[in-house]
Amino acid sequence: MIQTYLLSLIYLSYLLYGETKSVTDSQGNVTYFKVESGSNPMARISNGSHKVTAWDAAWHVSFYITTSGNKITSARDLNYTIVGAQVNSASLRVDNSKRASAHFSFATPIWNVISWTGWVRATINSSNNLVVTRN
Repeated sequence: MIQTYLLSLIYLSYLLYGETKSVTDSQGNVTYFKVESGSNPMARISNGSHKVTAWDAAWHVSFYITTSGNKITSARDLNYTIVGAQVNSASLRVDNSKRASAHFSFATPIWNVISWTGWVRATINSSNNLVVTRN
């Protein structure tokens, strides 16, 4: 899944607020990313509340981050839907002043045939743009 992370980082570096971007990985799986701002959509990430959303056909994750002075000060309201799998754990945290991550671990309900541990991240880059990635 490293390739998906790199592709999303390149294409989402200048994601406009409210715009949906899609990234296709090497297996043909498409992930969609969207950022909506609760503050001025023409401003950079600097201050305000921002809804971060990522999804594909089988899952949907969203959460809010609050920013001040181009730093992430809080993350809240994790919401997720996973189709056909049981969520073993889910958490949302501010990793540092520039990154917040929603972490998940889920598996199929019978015998854990298919399982996945991953994340959706919102990162403020060196240009003070919000970059959304997932693994």
